[in-house]
Amino acid sequence: MTHSQLTKRLLSTLGEETNPITHSDAYERAEHIVSLSTGHQVSNGGFKRTANGRREYLEDRTEKLAVQKSEAAPTESQLLRGVRIYLNGYLRGTTDIEMKRVAARAGATTLPTPSGATHIVTSMPLSGSKTQKFLTKKSRTPIQVVKPEWVTESIAAGKRLPEHRYAIIEDKTTKTMFDFAVKK
Repeated sequence: MTHSQLTKRLLSTLGEETNPITHSDAYERAEHIVSLSTGHQVSNGGFKRTANGRREYLEDRTEKLAVQKSEAAPTESQLLRGVRIYLNGYLRGTTDIEMKRVAARAGATTLPTPSGATHIVTSMPLSGSKTQKFLTKKSRTPIQVVKPEWVTESIAAGKRLPEHRYAIIEDKTTKTMFDFAVKK
């Protein structure tokens, strides 16, 4: 029997009980599994894809992370208390996970976005637009863009070391006492 003959036979016997298409018992023989998975991640709050939805998501995430942090081991020192760190890109000699752990144990807070950060930690120079943004931004407390060594060496020294020694963006308009003493 050819394919076309088989198709004609099946279509002409749709009303008969011998037809395997309309009178199949496969449904009764199958084990049915219902999954609530949608195939992609869905946030608990069902946040909208808007600026407000993103803000709500980040607030919710920060709150959940704070709960996790409070349940974790207490900080070893308060050396970096009040320091809010945003990790930007490559960190030479360490990973972002390790840097978050080290900073948290010293009392610092890590943030998911640069908004609200007091320090941006990175090993690479920032892009031109980011550099311009930080240099021209009017703020009561300027954001310090420092190398990861600032965190680790401050902890090793047992005190918060001056950020300008570890700066990624050097402010040429500000001089130190050393600059006044050295003649060029």
